[in-house]
Amino acid sequence: MSVHARIEKPLGLRSDVLECAVISTDAIQCGSNLKEFSKQKKKLRTQMKRSLADLSKHMRALEKDLPKLPKTDKLHAKREDMRMLMHRERVEDLGGDVKDVAQVKKEIARIKGTKPKILRKKAVALEERERLRRELDSIRGRISKLSGLMPEE
Repeated sequence: MSVHARIEKPLGLRSDVLECAVISTDAIQCGSNLKEFSKQKKKLRTQMKRSLADLSKHMRALEKDLPKLPKTDKLHAKREDMRMLMHRERVEDLGGDVKDVAQVKKEIARIKGTKPKILRKKAVALEERERLRRELDSIRGRISKLSGLMPEE
């Protein structure tokens, strides 16, 4: 004796079973992909550890090969040394030593006390030198213009 059961809408049930099978195979594949990723992650982690160990070994060897600095050398500049260095640079930027007001007044008095004839001669000599320098510059300019007009060989 055999018993048969009738199923309503067998195509819907069949499609549900097939859909469940597809979803379960996708889940299995994702699981295997995760396992593969974790294996690759472990491999990369061990490679990085080895690389870091090699790098630290090479760094120690490099530090060992570098020459030693003597302990007597001053490695850091003192504040006063830096202040003096900055003062010297400022003086050089200004064009010379900074003088006291009293000293400048003495120099002005000394210059005023000199004979005006000597000062005029010095001023004329400076003007003459400046005039000659300007003429020389103009001659050089003319020569450069002429060389630009000449055909190149």
